[in-house]
Amino acid sequence: MRHFFVITFIVAVSLAMLTSCINEAPNNGIIEIDAYKKYPKLTLDLNDIAEIRYIPLRLGEDTIFLDPGVRRSFFAMSDKFFLQEVSHNDPKIVVYDYDGHPLYKIGNQGRGPGEFMAPFDYVVDTSRNEVYISSVLQDQLIVYDTDGNYKRSAYFTRRLRMQNVDLINSRTFIGYNPNATYLVASWLSGADNIKKTGKTLTIIDLDSLSLVDFPDVSFERIYNSNQIWTTSKSIVNSGGGFYFFSICSDTTYHISSSLEITPRFVDVSNYPNKGEIGIFPAIETDRYVFLCSHPTHYKGMRELDKKQIKLLAYDKVKKKLFDLNGEIVKKNPDGSSDSYSIEALNYFSFSFGKTLSPNYLVNSLSYIYLSENYANLPDTLKRITDNMTEKDNPVLQVVKFY
Repeated sequence: MRHFFVITFIVAVSLAMLTSCINEAPNNGIIEIDAYKKYPKLTLDLNDIAEIRYIPLRLGEDTIFLDPGVRRSFFAMSDKFFLQEVSHNDPKIVVYDYDGHPLYKIGNQGRGPGEFMAPFDYVVDTSRNEVYISSVLQDQLIVYDTDGNYKRSAYFTRRLRMQNVDLINSRTFIGYNPNATYLVASWLSGADNIKKTGKTLTIIDLDSLSLVDFPDVSFERIYNSNQIWTTSKSIVNSGGGFYFFSICSDTTYHISSSLEITPRFVDVSNYPNKGEIGIFPAIETDRYVFLCSHPTHYKGMRELDKKQIKLLAYDKVKKKLFDLNGEIVKKNPDGSSDSYSIEALNYFSFSFGKTLSPNYLVNSLSYIYLSENYANLPDTLKRITDNMTEKDNPVLQVVKFY
Protein backbone atom coordinates (compact mmCIF):
# COMPACT_ATOMS: atom_id res chain seq x y z
CA MET A 1 0.00 0.00 0.00
CA ARG A 2 1.25 3.47 -0.80
CA HIS A 3 1.12 6.85 0.83
CA PHE A 4 -0.20 5.95 4.29
CA PHE A 5 0.28 9.00 6.44
CA VAL A 6 2.80 9.10 9.24
CA ILE A 7 1.09 8.85 12.59
CA THR A 8 2.73 9.25 15.99
CA PHE A 9 0.52 6.83 17.85
CA ILE A 10 -0.55 3.24 17.32
CA VAL A 11 -3.05 2.96 14.51
CA ALA A 12 -5.58 0.22 15.02
CA VAL A 13 -4.86 -1.80 11.93
CA SER A 14 -3.57 -5.29 11.30
CA LEU A 15 -1.03 -5.43 8.50
CA ALA A 16 -1.86 -8.92 7.33
CA MET A 17 -0.78 -10.19 3.94
CA LEU A 18 -3.10 -9.27 1.10
CA THR A 19 -4.72 -12.46 -0.13
CA SER A 20 -7.88 -11.71 -2.00
CA CYS A 21 -9.83 -12.46 -5.13
CA ILE A 22 -10.42 -9.82 -7.76
CA ASN A 23 -12.60 -6.97 -6.46
CA GLU A 24 -12.81 -8.45 -2.94
CA ALA A 25 -11.56 -6.68 0.15
CA PRO A 26 -8.23 -8.12 1.31
CA ASN A 27 -7.95 -9.81 4.69
CA ASN A 28 -6.77 -6.63 6.40
CA GLY A 29 -9.93 -4.82 5.31
CA ILE A 30 -8.18 -2.29 3.07
CA ILE A 31 -9.92 -1.92 -0.28
CA GLU A 32 -7.84 -1.03 -3.34
CA ILE A 33 -9.29 1.29 -5.98
CA ASP A 34 -7.89 1.69 -9.49
CA ALA A 35 -9.37 4.28 -11.84
CA TYR A 36 -8.02 2.38 -14.84
CA LYS A 37 -9.39 -1.01 -13.85
CA LYS A 38 -12.53 -2.33 -15.53
CA TYR A 39 -14.91 -3.10 -12.70
CA PRO A 40 -18.21 -4.89 -13.34
CA LYS A 41 -21.02 -2.49 -14.22
CA LEU A 42 -23.85 -1.85 -11.80
CA THR A 43 -27.08 -0.09 -12.75
CA LEU A 44 -28.99 1.23 -9.76
CA ASP A 45 -32.49 2.68 -9.88
CA LEU A 46 -32.54 5.81 -7.75
CA ASN A 47 -36.14 4.97 -6.83
CA ASP A 48 -34.86 1.90 -4.96
CA ILE A 49 -32.13 3.56 -2.92
CA ALA A 50 -33.19 7.15 -2.28
CA GLU A 51 -36.00 9.68 -2.28
CA ILE A 52 -35.82 13.21 -3.69
CA ARG A 53 -37.54 16.21 -2.21
CA TYR A 54 -37.70 19.78 -3.54
CA ILE A 55 -37.90 22.65 -1.08
CA PRO A 56 -38.31 26.24 -2.33
CA LEU A 57 -36.42 28.44 0.14
CA ARG A 58 -38.90 31.19 0.96
CA LEU A 59 -37.89 34.77 1.55
CA GLY A 60 -37.91 36.12 5.08
CA GLU A 61 -36.42 38.78 7.30
CA ASP A 62 -33.12 36.92 7.57
CA THR A 63 -33.14 35.30 4.14
CA ILE A 64 -33.24 38.15 1.62
CA PHE A 65 -30.54 36.31 -0.28
CA LEU A 66 -29.35 32.85 0.59
CA ASP A 67 -26.26 31.13 -0.74
CA PRO A 68 -25.54 27.73 0.85
CA GLY A 69 -22.11 27.76 -0.79
CA VAL A 70 -19.88 24.72 -1.11
CA ARG A 71 -19.46 23.69 2.52
CA ARG A 72 -21.34 20.89 4.27
CA SER A 73 -24.12 23.34 5.02
CA PHE A 74 -27.25 21.17 5.46
CA PHE A 75 -28.41 19.32 8.58
CA ALA A 76 -31.77 17.55 8.82
CA MET A 77 -34.02 17.07 11.85
CA SER A 78 -37.45 15.45 11.81
CA ASP A 79 -39.44 18.71 11.69
CA LYS A 80 -36.91 21.26 10.42
CA PHE A 81 -33.52 21.64 8.80
CA PHE A 82 -30.51 23.90 9.25
CA LEU A 83 -28.82 25.66 6.34
CA GLN A 84 -25.62 27.66 6.48
CA GLU A 85 -25.45 31.12 4.89
CA VAL A 86 -21.87 31.65 3.75
CA SER A 87 -22.06 35.40 3.11
CA HIS A 88 -19.03 37.21 4.55
CA ASN A 89 -21.27 40.18 5.31
CA ASP A 90 -23.89 38.25 7.25
CA PRO A 91 -22.75 34.77 8.32
CA LYS A 92 -25.51 32.77 9.99
CA ILE A 93 -27.46 29.54 10.11
CA VAL A 94 -31.07 29.71 8.96
CA VAL A 95 -33.55 27.14 10.28
CA TYR A 96 -36.43 26.16 7.96
CA ASP A 97 -39.48 23.96 8.05
CA TYR A 98 -39.83 21.45 5.23
CA ASP A 99 -42.16 23.72 3.31
CA GLY A 100 -39.21 26.11 2.97
CA HIS A 101 -40.42 28.77 5.41
CA PRO A 102 -37.61 30.35 7.48
CA LEU A 103 -38.29 29.92 11.21
CA TYR A 104 -35.36 31.74 12.81
CA LYS A 105 -31.65 32.33 12.47
CA ILE A 106 -28.70 31.33 14.62
CA GLY A 107 -25.68 33.58 15.01
CA ASN A 108 -24.52 37.13 14.43
CA GLN A 109 -21.45 38.58 12.76
CA GLY A 110 -18.86 40.13 15.03
CA ARG A 111 -16.19 39.46 17.62
CA GLY A 112 -18.28 39.81 20.75
CA PRO A 113 -19.96 37.12 22.90
CA GLY A 114 -21.94 34.77 20.71
CA GLU A 115 -20.66 36.37 17.50
CA PHE A 116 -18.41 34.96 14.80
CA MET A 117 -16.83 35.73 11.44
CA ALA A 118 -17.09 33.94 8.10
CA PRO A 119 -16.12 31.42 6.93
CA PHE A 120 -17.45 29.07 9.58
CA ASP A 121 -18.55 25.49 10.12
CA TYR A 122 -21.15 24.11 12.47
CA VAL A 123 -22.58 20.88 13.83
CA VAL A 124 -25.86 20.07 15.58
CA ASP A 125 -26.10 17.78 18.61
CA THR A 126 -29.71 16.59 18.81
CA SER A 127 -29.16 14.77 22.13
CA ARG A 128 -28.04 17.97 23.86
CA ASN A 129 -30.14 20.27 21.65
CA GLU A 130 -27.05 22.35 20.98
CA VAL A 131 -25.38 23.89 17.93
CA TYR A 132 -21.58 24.28 17.87
CA ILE A 133 -20.09 26.92 15.58
CA SER A 134 -16.42 27.12 14.66
CA SER A 135 -15.10 30.11 12.72
CA VAL A 136 -12.12 29.10 10.59
CA LEU A 137 -10.33 32.38 11.43
CA GLN A 138 -11.25 32.54 15.13
CA ASP A 139 -9.90 30.17 17.74
CA GLN A 140 -13.13 29.64 19.62
CA LEU A 141 -16.13 27.35 19.77
CA ILE A 142 -19.51 29.06 20.15
CA VAL A 143 -22.50 27.17 21.53
CA TYR A 144 -26.17 27.93 20.88
CA ASP A 145 -29.23 25.86 21.64
CA THR A 146 -31.18 24.52 18.68
CA ASP A 147 -33.74 27.32 19.14
CA GLY A 148 -31.06 29.92 18.39
CA ASN A 149 -30.25 31.13 21.91
CA TYR A 150 -26.60 31.82 22.71
CA LYS A 151 -25.30 29.71 25.61
CA ARG A 152 -21.53 29.89 25.99
CA SER A 153 -18.15 30.08 24.23
CA ALA A 154 -14.76 28.49 24.65
CA TYR A 155 -11.58 30.30 23.62
CA PHE A 156 -8.39 28.46 22.74
CA THR A 157 -4.85 29.77 22.98
CA ARG A 158 -3.59 27.77 20.03
CA ARG A 159 -4.63 28.13 16.43
CA LEU A 160 -7.19 25.53 15.38
CA ARG A 161 -8.07 26.43 11.77
CA MET A 162 -10.62 23.61 11.49
CA GLN A 163 -12.23 23.30 8.06
CA ASN A 164 -14.51 20.31 8.72
CA VAL A 165 -16.31 19.71 12.00
CA ASP A 166 -18.68 17.08 13.34
CA LEU A 167 -19.49 14.95 16.39
CA ILE A 168 -17.54 11.72 16.68
CA ASN A 169 -19.67 10.52 19.62
CA SER A 170 -22.11 11.92 22.18
CA ARG A 171 -19.46 13.90 24.03
CA THR A 172 -16.67 14.49 21.51
CA PHE A 173 -16.31 17.16 18.82
CA ILE A 174 -13.87 16.58 15.96
CA GLY A 175 -12.25 19.13 13.67
CA TYR A 176 -10.31 18.17 10.55
CA ASN A 177 -7.95 20.31 8.51
CA PRO A 178 -6.58 18.34 5.54
CA ASN A 179 -4.07 21.04 4.60
CA ALA A 180 -2.70 21.99 8.01
CA THR A 181 0.77 21.69 6.46
CA TYR A 182 0.92 23.42 3.12
CA LEU A 183 3.14 24.90 0.44
CA VAL A 184 2.51 28.64 0.22
CA ALA A 185 1.45 29.71 -3.26
CA SER A 186 4.42 31.11 -5.16
CA TRP A 187 2.42 34.14 -6.30
CA LEU A 188 2.03 35.08 -2.63
CA SER A 189 5.50 34.37 -1.33
CA GLY A 190 7.70 34.47 -4.40
CA ALA A 191 9.17 31.16 -3.29
CA ASP A 192 8.00 27.73 -2.22
CA ASN A 193 7.63 28.07 1.56
CA ILE A 194 6.19 25.30 3.71
CA LYS A 195 3.99 26.41 6.60
CA LYS A 196 1.83 24.77 9.23
CA THR A 197 -1.30 26.25 10.76
CA GLY A 198 -3.27 24.34 13.37
CA LYS A 199 -3.51 20.56 13.60
CA THR A 200 -4.78 18.02 11.14
CA LEU A 201 -7.12 16.53 13.75
CA THR A 202 -8.52 18.52 16.68
CA ILE A 203 -10.55 16.79 19.39
CA ILE A 204 -12.68 18.76 21.87
CA ASP A 205 -14.53 17.39 24.90
CA LEU A 206 -18.08 18.78 24.83
CA ASP A 207 -18.66 18.60 28.59
CA SER A 208 -15.74 20.88 29.42
CA LEU A 209 -15.26 22.50 25.98
CA SER A 210 -11.56 21.77 26.35
CA LEU A 211 -9.02 20.31 23.94
CA VAL A 212 -8.32 16.60 24.24
CA ASP A 213 -4.66 15.61 24.12
CA PHE A 214 -4.56 13.77 20.81
CA PRO A 215 -1.38 13.25 18.76
CA ASP A 216 -1.35 14.99 15.40
CA VAL A 217 -1.15 13.24 12.05
CA SER A 218 0.44 14.21 8.77
CA PHE A 219 0.22 12.99 5.20
CA GLU A 220 3.07 11.93 2.94
CA ARG A 221 2.53 14.69 0.40
CA ILE A 222 2.35 18.37 1.31
CA TYR A 223 -0.69 20.33 0.19
CA ASN A 224 0.21 22.63 -2.71
CA SER A 225 -1.84 25.82 -2.43
CA ASN A 226 -0.86 26.77 -5.98
CA GLN A 227 -3.66 24.33 -6.82
CA ILE A 228 -7.22 24.43 -5.51
CA TRP A 229 -8.82 21.43 -3.85
CA THR A 230 -12.18 21.44 -2.05
CA THR A 231 -11.03 20.85 1.52
CA SER A 232 -14.36 21.65 3.19
CA LYS A 233 -15.97 18.33 2.25
CA SER A 234 -13.13 15.94 2.99
CA ILE A 235 -14.92 14.24 5.87
CA VAL A 236 -17.86 11.84 5.46
CA ASN A 237 -20.14 10.55 8.21
CA SER A 238 -20.28 6.75 8.00
CA GLY A 239 -22.87 6.32 10.74
CA GLY A 240 -20.35 4.76 13.12
CA GLY A 241 -17.55 7.27 12.71
CA PHE A 242 -16.04 9.26 9.86
CA TYR A 243 -13.99 8.79 6.75
CA PHE A 244 -11.40 11.50 6.29
CA PHE A 245 -9.14 11.99 3.32
CA SER A 246 -6.86 14.43 1.53
CA ILE A 247 -5.52 14.98 -1.95
CA CYS A 248 -2.15 14.63 -0.20
CA SER A 249 -2.70 10.92 0.45
CA ASP A 250 -3.80 7.95 -1.59
CA THR A 251 -5.46 6.45 1.47
CA THR A 252 -8.85 7.16 3.00
CA TYR A 253 -8.92 6.63 6.77
CA HIS A 254 -11.77 5.95 9.15
CA ILE A 255 -11.93 7.26 12.71
CA SER A 256 -14.37 5.41 14.94
CA SER A 257 -16.45 6.72 17.82
CA SER A 258 -13.74 5.39 20.14
CA LEU A 259 -11.12 7.45 18.22
CA GLU A 260 -9.46 4.44 16.59
CA ILE A 261 -8.03 5.19 13.15
CA THR A 262 -7.85 2.57 10.40
CA PRO A 263 -7.10 2.76 6.66
CA ARG A 264 -10.16 1.70 4.61
CA PHE A 265 -9.57 2.58 0.94
CA VAL A 266 -6.40 3.18 -1.04
CA ASP A 267 -6.31 4.62 -4.55
CA VAL A 268 -3.60 2.72 -6.43
CA SER A 269 -4.33 4.39 -9.78
CA ASN A 270 -1.26 5.23 -11.84
CA TYR A 271 -2.29 8.82 -12.58
CA PRO A 272 -0.04 10.84 -14.91
CA ASN A 273 0.16 13.62 -12.32
CA LYS A 274 0.11 12.28 -8.79
CA GLY A 275 -1.65 14.53 -6.31
CA GLU A 276 -4.07 16.13 -8.78
CA ILE A 277 -6.97 13.69 -8.38
CA GLY A 278 -8.11 10.92 -6.08
CA ILE A 279 -11.11 8.64 -5.52
CA PHE A 280 -12.70 9.08 -2.09
CA PRO A 281 -15.96 8.18 -0.28
CA ALA A 282 -19.02 10.42 -0.58
CA ILE A 283 -21.95 8.55 1.00
CA GLU A 284 -22.28 5.33 2.99
CA THR A 285 -25.60 3.47 3.23
CA ASP A 286 -26.47 0.12 4.79
CA ARG A 287 -25.53 -1.64 1.55
CA TYR A 288 -23.07 0.59 -0.31
CA VAL A 289 -20.20 2.99 0.03
CA PHE A 290 -20.37 5.39 -2.91
CA LEU A 291 -17.01 6.78 -4.04
CA CYS A 292 -16.19 9.40 -6.64
CA SER A 293 -13.27 11.26 -8.16
CA HIS A 294 -12.13 14.51 -6.54
CA PRO A 295 -9.83 16.61 -8.74
CA THR A 296 -7.78 19.52 -7.45
CA HIS A 297 -10.12 22.08 -8.99
CA TYR A 298 -13.63 22.18 -10.46
CA LYS A 299 -12.50 22.95 -13.99
CA GLY A 300 -10.10 20.05 -13.85
CA MET A 301 -12.98 17.57 -13.78
CA ARG A 302 -13.95 18.66 -17.27
CA GLU A 303 -10.38 18.62 -18.55
CA LEU A 304 -9.37 15.22 -17.21
CA ASP A 305 -9.38 12.07 -19.28
CA LYS A 306 -12.71 10.32 -18.67
CA LYS A 307 -10.76 7.20 -17.79
CA GLN A 308 -9.59 8.99 -14.65
CA ILE A 309 -13.08 10.06 -13.53
CA LYS A 310 -15.03 7.43 -11.64
CA LEU A 311 -18.27 6.95 -9.76
CA LEU A 312 -18.04 3.64 -7.93
CA ALA A 313 -20.04 1.66 -5.42
CA TYR A 314 -18.51 -0.72 -2.91
CA ASP A 315 -21.06 -3.42 -2.12
CA LYS A 316 -20.57 -4.28 1.55
CA VAL A 317 -22.50 -7.55 1.18
CA LYS A 318 -20.69 -8.88 -1.88
CA LYS A 319 -17.43 -7.15 -0.85
CA LYS A 320 -16.87 -5.95 -4.39
CA LEU A 321 -16.40 -2.69 -6.24
CA PHE A 322 -18.76 -1.81 -9.09
CA ASP A 323 -18.63 0.87 -11.77
CA LEU A 324 -21.82 2.97 -11.85
CA ASN A 325 -20.99 4.19 -15.36
CA GLY A 326 -20.91 7.80 -14.21
CA GLU A 327 -24.45 8.14 -12.86
CA ILE A 328 -27.43 6.85 -10.93
CA VAL A 329 -30.75 7.59 -12.62
CA LYS A 330 -34.43 7.31 -11.83
CA LYS A 331 -36.28 4.79 -13.95
CA ASN A 332 -39.63 5.71 -15.42
CA PRO A 333 -42.67 3.43 -14.96
CA ASP A 334 -42.06 2.00 -18.44
CA GLY A 335 -38.48 1.09 -17.49
CA SER A 336 -36.84 3.87 -19.49
CA SER A 337 -34.55 6.48 -17.97
CA ASP A 338 -33.10 9.84 -18.93
CA SER A 339 -29.46 10.39 -17.99
CA TYR A 340 -29.86 14.11 -18.65
CA SER A 341 -32.64 14.42 -16.08
CA ILE A 342 -32.09 16.81 -13.20
CA GLU A 343 -32.66 13.78 -10.98
CA ALA A 344 -29.65 11.88 -12.32
CA LEU A 345 -26.83 11.78 -9.78
CA ASN A 346 -23.31 12.05 -11.20
CA TYR A 347 -19.77 12.81 -9.99
CA PHE A 348 -20.63 16.40 -9.15
CA SER A 349 -23.68 15.39 -7.12
CA PHE A 350 -21.59 13.18 -4.85
CA SER A 351 -18.49 15.35 -4.77
CA PHE A 352 -20.15 18.70 -4.03
CA GLY A 353 -23.46 17.66 -2.45
CA LYS A 354 -22.21 16.28 0.88
CA THR A 355 -24.00 17.38 4.03
CA LEU A 356 -23.76 17.18 7.81
CA SER A 357 -26.46 14.49 7.87
CA PRO A 358 -25.56 10.88 7.06
CA ASN A 359 -27.11 9.61 3.83
CA TYR A 360 -28.07 13.06 2.51
CA LEU A 361 -26.97 14.94 -0.60
CA VAL A 362 -28.21 18.44 -1.46
CA ASN A 363 -28.09 20.64 -4.53
CA SER A 364 -29.06 24.29 -4.87
CA LEU A 365 -31.14 25.08 -7.98
CA SER A 366 -31.47 28.71 -9.04
CA TYR A 367 -34.48 30.11 -10.88
CA ILE A 368 -32.34 30.80 -13.95
CA TYR A 369 -31.11 27.20 -14.04
CA LEU A 370 -34.63 25.85 -13.60
CA SER A 371 -35.99 28.11 -16.34
CA GLU A 372 -33.30 27.08 -18.81
CA ASN A 373 -33.96 23.39 -18.14
CA TYR A 374 -37.72 23.65 -17.69
CA ALA A 375 -38.60 21.06 -20.34
CA ASN A 376 -36.63 18.37 -18.51
CA LEU A 377 -37.95 19.10 -15.02
CA PRO A 378 -40.20 16.67 -13.13
CA ASP A 379 -43.77 17.90 -12.70
CA THR A 380 -43.29 18.81 -9.03
CA LEU A 381 -40.36 21.04 -9.87
CA LYS A 382 -42.18 22.60 -12.81
CA ARG A 383 -44.98 23.69 -10.49
CA ILE A 384 -42.47 25.24 -8.10
CA THR A 385 -40.68 27.03 -10.95
CA ASP A 386 -43.98 28.40 -12.27
CA ASN A 387 -44.37 30.34 -9.02
CA MET A 388 -40.81 31.70 -8.90
CA THR A 389 -39.02 34.79 -10.21
CA GLU A 390 -35.33 35.56 -10.53
CA LYS A 391 -35.56 37.44 -7.23
CA ASP A 392 -36.39 34.29 -5.30
CA ASN A 393 -34.02 32.15 -3.31
CA PRO A 394 -32.99 28.84 -4.88
CA VAL A 395 -34.83 25.55 -4.60
CA LEU A 396 -33.11 22.93 -2.49
CA GLN A 397 -32.93 19.46 -4.00
CA VAL A 398 -32.64 17.06 -1.07
CA VAL A 399 -31.66 13.45 -1.76
CA LYS A 400 -32.11 11.08 1.18
CA PHE A 401 -30.64 7.59 0.80
CA TYR A 402 -32.34 4.63 2.42
